[in-house]
Amino acid sequence: MEELVVRLIGECHLQEAVAMSTLDSGMHVFAYPLPDHRTLLALGVGPDAAVTAEELLARRAAQLPSAGRWLPAMFNDGSLYLVRRLEADEEEGGELLAAQLELALDMLN
Repeated sequence: MEELVVRLIGECHLQEAVAMSTLDSGMHVFAYPLPDHRTLLALGVGPDAAVTAEELLARRAAQLPSAGRWLPAMFNDGSLYLVRRLEADEEEGGELLAAQLELALDMLN
């Protein structure tokens, strides 16, 4: 997952547009380039996913010190996403990014 996210980050900055991928599990990953050369990352599940908005909020609240920078969002179609502005040292991969991705995946599953 980390390699995919790093690739999407590079692609979104190169193209100056949103880069997106869908995993085999159906989860969506978006990378959005910000004007300050940083990245907004979103991981989400469709409206038919097992997790509800209430469960996602409760999971985030239970781990607020580590998960507080992941902001929950619901799209018009009922899809649930976690959105986070990446730190500069996370955008090139490594342990910090891997830990944040694992945290987000745990909350969404």
